[in-house]
Amino acid sequence: MQTRPYPVSLALRIALSIATTGSLRAAEPAPAFEAGVSVTLEAAAGIRGGAQRGQSLQALTLAHASWQNQPAQSAAKLRGFASVLNHEGRGPTGRYLGDLMTASNIEAFDSTRLYTWWFEVEQAGWSLRAGALLADEEFSGTDGGGQLVNSAFGWPGFVSANTVNTGPAFFVAAPGVRLARTLTPALTWRGGIYDGDTFDSAAGDASVNRHGLHYRLGGPQGWFLITELAYAPEAGPTRLKLGAWHHTATFADQHVNAAGRPFLLSGAEARAHSGNTGTYAAIEHTLAGTAEKPGHIDTFFRVGAAPADRNTLTWALDGGITWRGPLPGRPDDVAAIGVAHAAFSSRAAATARLLDPTAPALDHEQAIEVSYTVSLNDHLSLKPDVQYIRHPGGSRALRDAVLVMLRVNAEF
Repeated sequence: MQTRPYPVSLALRIALSIATTGSLRAAEPAPAFEAGVSVTLEAAAGIRGGAQRGQSLQALTLAHASWQNQPAQSAAKLRGFASVLNHEGRGPTGRYLGDLMTASNIEAFDSTRLYTWWFEVEQAGWSLRAGALLADEEFSGTDGGGQLVNSAFGWPGFVSANTVNTGPAFFVAAPGVRLARTLTPALTWRGGIYDGDTFDSAAGDASVNRHGLHYRLGGPQGWFLITELAYAPEAGPTRLKLGAWHHTATFADQHVNAAGRPFLLSGAEARAHSGNTGTYAAIEHTLAGTAEKPGHIDTFFRVGAAPADRNTLTWALDGGITWRGPLPGRPDDVAAIGVAHAAFSSRAAATARLLDPTAPALDHEQAIEVSYTVSLNDHLSLKPDVQYIRHPGGSRALRDAVLVMLRVNAEF
């Protein structure tokens, strides 16, 4: 895949437009309609370890528009949303790191695409949304993890590494339906069913769905289902999530054939497993302060697991702490530190040993990240970020890596 090394063309044009006009929105938009744009520029350098040392530059532009009706108190609330995404450049994982969990959560295939679009009906505690959706926007996420850059703190590895082409998540939306129900003021249930392969390519070729307009449903790629129960009391310090996912496609065993022997030694195909399933749990707890106020300190922890026989990762976890307004006179800055760990399945490790008995054993990958978000104003922020990645790719074959990054984000 050929990419331009310094991808600032479209993003720079939009950023300059914003700087001169102040906004891309209409001067006086109707209350029911909103539109906006965000531009993220990211520079990164691998200063040691990984597959090699190197530098990378990438840009992500996201334009969106939404509409909602103004219903009477007893009427249904209707909403519509659409967005367009442009990505240019290559991120550190694809360019030089060689890690599994993906060090930058904006790393993507270069394209301009119709991104998400959906319609939603909400009434009497029920919400039904249908269209091209992203499960990572509504399921399994934590607020604290959203302050960090490594993808392991967003759409978790225990899902993304074990589904077809990472599942319905950034950077390709999936046709699907999501249903949610508010059970009590503190308790919400949600569930969704999505296309099983957003790329529509078993080989993982993102160019097949280059512009977000290639829709092929069902068949061998199956369907991805996810459900979650979320507990979030308005005045309570602790929030919880419990969830499970299931993929209906066929998954190959990581090590053995139908007779139970290593398929690399027998020459037979790997055993086929019908479907794939995983579970997860997340907890967030406020240690001090009030949300969105200076002095607010939050912790988060999340863990998930999946069967070892058909998955690359058997379990993964991540956790950390965030602190809003850590410095005097900087009330909107956010300091964050996080640790993520992904454990490879024993069967995947056994197959790797057969492929190369002299190579270090496949075991795990870890990421330790420290970031600081500098809020310059309501529209612009800077995020310097440092990551230490142990066992990039899942073994000691590559030296532990150190990555430094700087992200600039403008939103209007």
